[in-house]
Amino acid sequence: MAGDDKIDIQVSSLAAGFSIGFGIWTVWEAWKQTRRNRNPLRSPYIYMLWGEIVANLGIWILAYLWIDGVFGAKPTVPLLFFILLFWVFQIQFLMQIIINRIAVISESPITVRRLKWGTAAIITAINIAVFCIFIPAHLDPPVSETYVLINKYWDRTSKCLICVVDAVLNLYFSRTVRKRLVEQHGLTKYKPLASFNDRLMVISILMDVMLICLMSLPNPIVFTQFHPVAYLVKLNIEMSMASLIVHVARDSGLDDEEYSSNHISTAYSKNHSQAHADARSAHHNGDNTVPMKTFHSTTIGAGGSEEDFEVLKDHVNGIHRRVDVRIESTANSETGSTAYKGTSFERVDDEISLTNNAGHPRGEAR
Repeated sequence: MAGDDKIDIQVSSLAAGFSIGFGIWTVWEAWKQTRRNRNPLRSPYIYMLWGEIVANLGIWILAYLWIDGVFGAKPTVPLLFFILLFWVFQIQFLMQIIINRIAVISESPITVRRLKWGTAAIITAINIAVFCIFIPAHLDPPVSETYVLINKYWDRTSKCLICVVDAVLNLYFSRTVRKRLVEQHGLTKYKPLASFNDRLMVISILMDVMLICLMSLPNPIVFTQFHPVAYLVKLNIEMSMASLIVHVARDSGLDDEEYSSNHISTAYSKNHSQAHADARSAHHNGDNTVPMKTFHSTTIGAGGSEEDFEVLKDHVNGIHRRVDVRIESTANSETGSTAYKGTSFERVDDEISLTNNAGHPRGEAR
């Protein structure tokens, strides 16, 4: 038995070492994102970020004190309760962070709201069931052997359900990037974002698989020690995705620049030819009307940094579309040729969020 205790301590120490390493890296990255935020006290993303870190720290401290024997040889109800309480915040915050980045690129606020509350409801139902089964099954002696038997299967099932929810949200994010930004709006520079998310999703799923496999260990303390490891890795994935979204959004991108220049050149040529026709028609009919032509170009940008990677109450600043409008007047001469006057202006400060009345950048100028 002493040998088993020694192995448990060694494995737990290994998990604690990983938690400390990932924890320092995570706190440093969270601190940088908080500093870059213009108003961190009003940012839900920042609150969820630090809430996830605190939840992981709480589980790590309680698990360490548990295996060190501070709480005695047998687990108590308060100990199990607070471990599960930190676990609830750990799961809920991580899922809402994923939905937060979906909201940045999603067009429908109704869909985002349904995702937010639907995911919260599903995870809450799982949390309540775990509370009702986990604590009675892990008391020594257990309340009933029935609880032990149910917990044997439900504990693994709950982890699988959480893994499925995580995977579905990440797949939805990738699909939205490909369908909306790449296909609908022609923003090919966002292709790597979806591919990068798919690769990180595999790592996130492997963390869940690791936890499910560790549940087979006879000592539940060892399994608890690995929870901060898995979720600190997941949190680092989310912070990397947040930084990448902002970085790609701020990048002008050759494809988008070429598209914008080609788009306005085509519109200019088309309208220039039409202007000749209108001028000749006006000259032939004796009409003194001066034709007006409008040219549009569209570019995509970002508001700055992680300060824009947050879901606000009414809209999302982050990825936006800027529409440049140029209006030129044409006048007919005696020869029927068209001359462009100097009355023109540009409306360059109209930055429209993709999540509000997104429109279609590829649409014809109207």
